[in-house]
Amino acid sequence: MTESEPTARDIAAMDEAERAQWFHDNREQVAEESTPAVLDRVVSVRVSPEDLGLLTEAAAAAGMKLSAWLRKVALENAAMASAAPPAAVLSGEETRRLQDSVLNIVELLERSGIRLDTTADEGDRSLVLKSLRRPRKKKIKAGK
Repeated sequence: MTESEPTARDIAAMDEAERAQWFHDNREQVAEESTPAVLDRVVSVRVSPEDLGLLTEAAAAAGMKLSAWLRKVALENAAMASAAPPAAVLSGEETRRLQDSVLNIVELLERSGIRLDTTADEGDRSLVLKSLRRPRKKKIKAGK
């Protein structure tokens, strides 16, 4: 593999059009260097009828057979999963303590006259704090 050749992870990160273009541009080299994949293992996965419908539609939209599409998606996600481990994994007790801490912070904020803005869009997950206190009006001196 030369310096300019993408790794399997680089190829997995490409969108479908970029990947197709790369394989088309490098088809002779890929054919020479690759050996046919032996797909002799079967993995069973249970899914609901609704999930099967979604998966079948996604495979059809990609122009692929369901088996090939599932394999592609699984391998892409496996390549990405090893690259980005979770930031933190909390136990049930740690999760409860974190939730209690957040609730305590919210109570403290509300007692200080600050509340969470609940008018944000459903898709907007940012935290917006609003003061419950009215701004003070400037006193105007009489006689000016």
